[in-house]
Amino acid sequence: MHRILFAGQTYTGDGNESLLDSLLRQGASVPYSCRKGSCGCCASRLIEGEVAGLDASRPHLVDDSHILPCVCRPLGDLQLAPADDAHRPVTVELVDRLELSGAVLELALAPTHEWRYRAGQYIYLIRPDGLSRPYSIVSVDGEDWVFRIHVRVLEDGEMSRWLATAPVGARWQIRGPCGIAYDSATMAERPLLLLATGVGGGAMLALARDALAQGHRQTISFYLGVRQIADAAVGKAAAALASRHENFRWALCCSGKAGPDAFPGRVTQAAFATSADYRDHEIFLCGSPEMVSEARWRAIACGARRDRIHADPFHFAHPRMPRGGGILDGIEADPELWQALERGPGLTRRLQAFYQRVYVDPRLSHFFAGVSIERAVQKQYEFLADLFAGTRNYFGMSPFNAHHWMVISDELFDYREDLFETVLVESGLAVHLTRRWLSLHERLRSEMVKDAPRGLVIEGIEQPYRTQVIEVLDIDSVCDHCGNEILRGSHVRYQYRSGRLHCRDCAAIAIAA
Repeated sequence: MHRILFAGQTYTGDGNESLLDSLLRQGASVPYSCRKGSCGCCASRLIEGEVAGLDASRPHLVDDSHILPCVCRPLGDLQLAPADDAHRPVTVELVDRLELSGAVLELALAPTHEWRYRAGQYIYLIRPDGLSRPYSIVSVDGEDWVFRIHVRVLEDGEMSRWLATAPVGARWQIRGPCGIAYDSATMAERPLLLLATGVGGGAMLALARDALAQGHRQTISFYLGVRQIADAAVGKAAAALASRHENFRWALCCSGKAGPDAFPGRVTQAAFATSADYRDHEIFLCGSPEMVSEARWRAIACGARRDRIHADPFHFAHPRMPRGGGILDGIEADPELWQALERGPGLTRRLQAFYQRVYVDPRLSHFFAGVSIERAVQKQYEFLADLFAGTRNYFGMSPFNAHHWMVISDELFDYREDLFETVLVESGLAVHLTRRWLSLHERLRSEMVKDAPRGLVIEGIEQPYRTQVIEVLDIDSVCDHCGNEILRGSHVRYQYRSGRLHCRDCAAIAIAA
């Protein structure tokens, strides 16, 4: 047995189970979801010791002394700690602050040592007390000795109001850069479609300037959405760029009073006003989560490839509540697709083909542990048939609640959709119907993708997320770890997610208490 020191507590483990299983069995508080190394939710810092099973596909974790306990086993005594969210921070100094339109500030920050970034990326700015917020970079690397970010000052914005009064010369730390960027090696021969709302406009305009500076010859179309004309902080700069480059076009979209020089309505309405074919485009999105979500599914419906959609939705201090049933209300029935699916049998065959692949897929199968393939097909059939036929008879769980405990990244969502698209193509479904089906899935991305488990949302109230509980058995049972009998009246630890039951010794209940 090996000794595992984690978050101030001592646990034991051996080479017969993963570190995550050892820790959970003994009551450790460890975030987790997929248990197969896909989501990264359980990432922990390895302070001392060695493990087997390091994930070679995540070199950034290994380089920063982080491991995934769900796929690692101890090779000896270990010391672990929760993941360090601010590892390798960079110190920057505030050298200038400008007031732009629409309560937007432009901050010029100078790194204290060499630091590189790409236009359109973002950084996490870390306040001395540890508060952290992401901000988009609105400058192009190499143009100046500083880089710039745009900050909208909100009335209840704890960070933005602090930044509005911070003195020039103040030093902070940042983490990054993160996010999307223009890559001339793969994107130079493709048209670019850029959509932004609010302060996301600065990041997308910087990306356009970077692409043009690298000699991009294809069309670059930039759509900026604002609530009122005064909010267009980069409007003059966009107009000036358009006057210098024939292949750069831009449009201002105003959801309020538009005026003569702005498109009346949302930015997604302007960008997708016609049934354009975007299969050859690289699409960049930066702004409100609602805009990014709508732009994604509209782009998919217009033929855009998922691997050519690059999105940076704004991050908020508090998790956004799901739209629940409301997200389904705007989805209209699709009689043509329903007829192509033979009003049911064709849907069943495709779902069966898909889940047969899912249940043997190393990245997806674990999400369905304990669920039969027949059950998975049935529930998905009930959900989709109701939408395609427009019957609205589905009374199952909402997409959010059905996946509330799953940590699903955008990359993993795309991985699942690639597999689903392969099944549809192989089945011979028409291209335009395949696009519509995948576009429907895309509408649900925001209900599923998240970086931490969430509790069930019932009548608009999020319930506490339950992981495990110590109970007293009222019937005899068997320990899922050692296989020994557990008598009625014994203390046990029950894992909600896995449904596993551990006896007092295996669960180390006395130690945890």
